[in-house]
Amino acid sequence: MILIGKHKSSQIALWSLMTVVISLVIMSALYTILTLRSIEKNLPNTLLKELNLLSTALERVSDVVTASKIAKEVRTEQNIITLRKKIDIAQSIITELRETYVFDNLVNASHFHAVTAPVIADLHTWLSEGVSGYLPTSTITLGIAELRVKDAYQKAWDLNTQSQLKAQTILNNQKIRLEKLQKSVSALFILTLLVVSFLIFFLFRQTYLIKRETHTKNELREQRDLLQSLLKNVPLGIVVWDKDKRIVHLNDKFTETTGYDQTDMATLEMWPRLAYPDPQYRREVRNHWEGLDKSKSAGEYKVNCKNGEVKDIEFRATFLADSRVINTLTDVTERNVREQALQESHKIEARAKKMESLGLLAGGVAHDLNNILSGIVSYPDLILLELEEHDKTRQAIEIMRDSGQKAAAIVQDLLTVARGVAIAKEALNLNSVINDYLASPDFQLLKKHHPNVSFNISLDDNLKNIMGSRVHLQKILMNLISNGSEAIDHSGEVLIATSWRHIDTPFKGYEEVEEGEYVLLSVADQGGGVPEADLDRIFEPFFTKKVMGRSGTGLGLAVVWNVVQDHNGYINVVSSSNGTTFSVFLPVTEKNILPSISSYELREVEGAGETILVVDDISSQRIISARILEKLRYRVLTVSSGEEAVEFLNRNRVDLLLLDMIMDPGINGRQTYKRILETNDKQKAIIVSGFAETDDVKETLNLGASCFLKKPLNIYSLGIAVQKVLQEKR
Repeated sequence: MILIGKHKSSQIALWSLMTVVISLVIMSALYTILTLRSIEKNLPNTLLKELNLLSTALERVSDVVTASKIAKEVRTEQNIITLRKKIDIAQSIITELRETYVFDNLVNASHFHAVTAPVIADLHTWLSEGVSGYLPTSTITLGIAELRVKDAYQKAWDLNTQSQLKAQTILNNQKIRLEKLQKSVSALFILTLLVVSFLIFFLFRQTYLIKRETHTKNELREQRDLLQSLLKNVPLGIVVWDKDKRIVHLNDKFTETTGYDQTDMATLEMWPRLAYPDPQYRREVRNHWEGLDKSKSAGEYKVNCKNGEVKDIEFRATFLADSRVINTLTDVTERNVREQALQESHKIEARAKKMESLGLLAGGVAHDLNNILSGIVSYPDLILLELEEHDKTRQAIEIMRDSGQKAAAIVQDLLTVARGVAIAKEALNLNSVINDYLASPDFQLLKKHHPNVSFNISLDDNLKNIMGSRVHLQKILMNLISNGSEAIDHSGEVLIATSWRHIDTPFKGYEEVEEGEYVLLSVADQGGGVPEADLDRIFEPFFTKKVMGRSGTGLGLAVVWNVVQDHNGYINVVSSSNGTTFSVFLPVTEKNILPSISSYELREVEGAGETILVVDDISSQRIISARILEKLRYRVLTVSSGEEAVEFLNRNRVDLLLLDMIMDPGINGRQTYKRILETNDKQKAIIVSGFAETDDVKETLNLGASCFLKKPLNIYSLGIAVQKVLQEKR
């Protein structure tokens, strides 16, 4: 800025000086030209004036000559008077001529005066006093006067002629001189203009150069500021080192990313020991970097930062012509985490698609099996109600019923794998589910198969309730405990524990976790652990490394995964060579626990003769449902399709519909119920199906159906559901 100010002051001074010089030159040139023009204009006037006076004086002298001649020849008083007047006039002109030549005297005016003035003066004296005693009017006096004036006139004539020639010469010489001077002045003026033009050009050139220099300096300063700003704010760590591997520049982002600055490493040789303290890894990094192509030098390494944090950092190198090298580094830790999460998400999506495909297969099989099992599961309950306590056939029928229920449990596993299964949930305490399982024959059989395994039970007495299915939660428990027991080769312990946790951050396998309070079920074993490669597949159906025939349904952890999902929970697995821990998180509820179905007696779930319409396309299902409802003291009517049900209810009224969801051919349960509501919007209904809880089921429940029951039907669960729905107000 100081340099620019000096340039500006110098420029202003130069411009001012040039302006003054130009002004003075122009003024001088103009003054000279005007003066020359004035001289050129006034000199002829002076000459002419002087010549005119000479000519006039000569004429007056000529008049005196003539008057003297006349007065001499005719001496009259009048002629004498005329002569005297002519002498006075001549004397006056000669006197004026004397005043002129005193100032100018360009053409011999003084000589002319010297010739004529004495003669006129003598004539004036002679005509007044006379000559040598002669009277002024005497012939002698007049004769002498004539001769004297004639001689003077002749001399004056010669002088006048010479004066005219001299005047012409003066004028010619002056004209030549003036022309030369004018040319010189014009040339000087043109030269001055050229000099001034050059100065103006020089000044403009200097101004342009100063502006250009200023602009260039501003650009350089802006580029320098931009470069400094880029180096400071660019989201890349930058370090520049010379051919001797000395650090010549290191930006703030480098220090922000790694924590190291130039005080930590003056040369590049200090970097590996700081960033890669492990010698083996340091050798691997060095070998990898040295093996890279210089034109595409890029590598990603784990860097130990100054604060002890380990980051994934990508390095790139640019080799300059002057042997300097620019290294850039980018923190890719978060990117790697996101990519890993994305890969995990893709795995989850792929697993979901696989589960969906298997689910479609399992669901179709389960639907048909449930319809078949209805006769095996439901009829024994009806028969047992008719038999005496000590009847010999009772045991056989109970075995038949239990076998049917086991078969139904396998079908239930298939439906669980199919997802979207209709799981009836109730408020319960997970500790009671665990205690029931630990007291069950299934657990005793498990202990018998694994005598080398001990079980450590640690249950939180203040555990909050959850909404869940007791049967399905027992499946989770059974599969996890069985899985942990089989993981122990020789001897070890399986820990079964409950507690509660507040979750607000996601964990492996889940991109999002709903924040809130959860009941935690932990099942930990002391086995050899799950291989890392198998952790992502352990929840897939039919993926197992167990001995076939020991895992119940054979669906293993796939059932666990799907039950957890259906309960809006989360599952996490941590495994190492010291064992594996499965953690199941289930959301808590504020609802209270209701009495279990097993605590009801038949009379408590009986009806009072209300009319129920059973709608099912399978005749055996209609018969089974009708027999159970009749046993529960209801009046039962049956139809085989949705169209028949709509037509029947257009003419009749019933207290409740027991409506199958899948009826082929014809309209399904949702369409049937929707048409019935068009004529009777108060109609109560219970939905039943051997398949999953589909979108049609959910939409039917939204239309007003009270609940959903899955096949095969249990006399007590059906009785409780019907009783509850009939008591509802519409």
